[in-house]
Amino acid sequence: MQTLMFQLQGELWKLFARKRTYMGFVAFAFLQVALFFIFHWLGGENRLRERITMQGQAFDHYFSALTLGHIITGLSVFLLGALYLSLVSGDIVAKESEDGHMRLLLVRPISRLRLLGLKYVACTAYAFVLMQFAAYAALLLGFTIRGWGGGLFALAPEFGIASFFDGSEGMSRYAIAAALLGLGMTTISSIGFCFSCMKIKPAAATIAALSYVLIDFIVRQSNLMPNHEHFLLTKHLAVWGRVFMEEIPWAVLVRSYAVLFAVNLSLFVVGAAVFQSRDLKS
Repeated sequence: MQTLMFQLQGELWKLFARKRTYMGFVAFAFLQVALFFIFHWLGGENRLRERITMQGQAFDHYFSALTLGHIITGLSVFLLGALYLSLVSGDIVAKESEDGHMRLLLVRPISRLRLLGLKYVACTAYAFVLMQFAAYAALLLGFTIRGWGGGLFALAPEFGIASFFDGSEGMSRYAIAAALLGLGMTTISSIGFCFSCMKIKPAAATIAALSYVLIDFIVRQSNLMPNHEHFLLTKHLAVWGRVFMEEIPWAVLVRSYAVLFAVNLSLFVVGAAVFQSRDLKS
């Protein structure tokens, strides 16, 4: 176990030693600041005021850091997250194979499956950390602008959500949603990892993973297959937003995350099987 943890530490060190790993964090920080100013300048506060007051609630109380964090996270997290998760996961195996580092690693007495398992854990850990950064950076921005206190107004027309929570309940809902968001987005890393195990360039693995996610997202947004949306991964990735319903539908959440877990496991098995069949010595 000690050796395993040491090897995992090495994989994480290699991952976070690359400059491109931090591009996602920087991009989220800039985007969230930009979204706030766009929201402010284009009258987003007035539209939000109308929605809150129409429900008979006090705007000053619910226009809070939690509300801003929820809005900014919802606007920024999926497409930008998909881009940078695909970039890192598509690179994690293919880049070392291309550079010849993989042959050097396999000189040591370690199985290919164990090596892939360590790399998979590293890239999924990155996915979770990046999503937590996105969620809590947006919340920190909200605290900087609006200060501490106030409730949470959660608006998600897709799920028919227009809910109000007090400060403590809103914070707990926000924390649960952030954790579920991080777990769900590991599926995008799994897609990139699977392509990265194939005999293709790192850029090709990244583009393939991102293309799949975007196609899935576009098909879902088109509403062309409303009776078969359960086959689309983005349908299950978006389920974290249901945490802001008055009563959390735990059965729906468990079902969607069970699907995502099965997809992650299947992608890892497929990627490992492809990698096992590759000739890395010649």
